Amino acid sequence: MYDYSILPNRIILCVDLRSFYASVSCIKMGLDPLHTKLAVVGDVNRNGSIVLAATPPLKAMGVKKLTRLYEIPRQKDILIVNPIMGTYIKCSNYITKLALQYVPIEDFHQYSIDVLLC
Repeated sequence: MYDYSILPNRIILCVDLRSFYASVSCIKMGLDPLHTKLAVVGDVNRNGSIVLAATPPLKAMGVKKLTRLYEIPRQKDILIVNPIMGTYIKCSNYITKLALQYVPIEDFHQYSIDVLLC
């Protein structure tokens, strides 16, 4: 067993941006991601495409990451969109720059496009 008491006591903040692709897609369309049913899928023209991200209201209906496009209920209030990777990257870069105004770079680690450790 490892003795963790010999390690320095540190506080680490983990920031996981909730339903990032779906949230950014909603905001870009002027919609509230907490009240909009939206799924970002790999390709809206391929029925077997997978869901890359879903908003919380859509997740509450059982549609989550890796759900197939053909499994999403066909309802008027459900939006299905293609990814806009350039926008996601710009938004992630903006959030990173914002975090770096408050955290020294040596204490900052970007784990993925939507996860930061400080």
